[in-house]
Amino acid sequence: MNVKNWISLIGLSILWGGSFYFIEKALLSFSFEQVVFFRVFFAAIFIYIVLLIKKIKIQWQINLWISFLIMGLLNNVIPFLAITYAQESITASLASLFNATTPIFTAIFAHFLTKDEKSSWIQSAGILVGFIGMIILLSSKGFGSFEYASFFALLGAISYAFAGVFGKRLKDNNPLLNVFGMLASSSLVTYLLFNSSIHNISIDSIFVFTDIFLLAILSTALAYIIYFKLLLEIGAVKLLLVTFLIPISASVLGIFLLDEKFTIQMLFGSLFIFISLYLINKRKKI
Repeated sequence: MNVKNWISLIGLSILWGGSFYFIEKALLSFSFEQVVFFRVFFAAIFIYIVLLIKKIKIQWQINLWISFLIMGLLNNVIPFLAITYAQESITASLASLFNATTPIFTAIFAHFLTKDEKSSWIQSAGILVGFIGMIILLSSKGFGSFEYASFFALLGAISYAFAGVFGKRLKDNNPLLNVFGMLASSSLVTYLLFNSSIHNISIDSIFVFTDIFLLAILSTALAYIIYFKLLLEIGAVKLLLVTFLIPISASVLGIFLLDEKFTIQMLFGSLFIFISLYLINKRKKI
């Protein structure tokens, strides 16, 4: 990885880490359903403009759009709703740590659902360590006292993991087309599900949309563009480093901008999660 790759990787971690901050701020003025809809809707419009500028033709095959719909459900609708709902009760820092468990679930699902990504013993050990970390994080308000909203954050991570496995079916398409199809499908689904809630907006100023707009453009649309660019340049293995960096970015923003507290359980839980990610990322020959 060259300096440019590292800058892009750190930038991506800040954009995705910042999503937890923007969600926290947006929830002050909007319901979690509204935050999710406007996030995917504004992001879809932005990506569509990029497609027009780059003159990338949109394909309309029914099978392709069914795949976009499934990917949208797994990679946007379910995790965005789950994590945003969880952030009504838990901090941005804690939500980001649960999000970091995605590769743990991805390793589990890939082992059972694919033929070419079976886990080695060292990766299985990493999964076990990761579950210990999750238990510690779930008791972040004190051991024996579970924060039940955290289970929704975990649901988001599980959905992301399924998306990672399913997304291989779209590997031959233009990445920007995949992103647009996914976001457009997500916009339609969330609109149909929460039509009445979306229209029930009472705002005094357009400026209250700022956090949602930044969430959509920076932490969703632009982040996806950087993600796929890095995926092409450095590969999926090195790109996994962003999983380590996102909780750091989110926690720093949460502590300094949202006055959040980083508890001892969160410290130990994150340590176990990071060790787990390191082991899961090990080559199978070890």
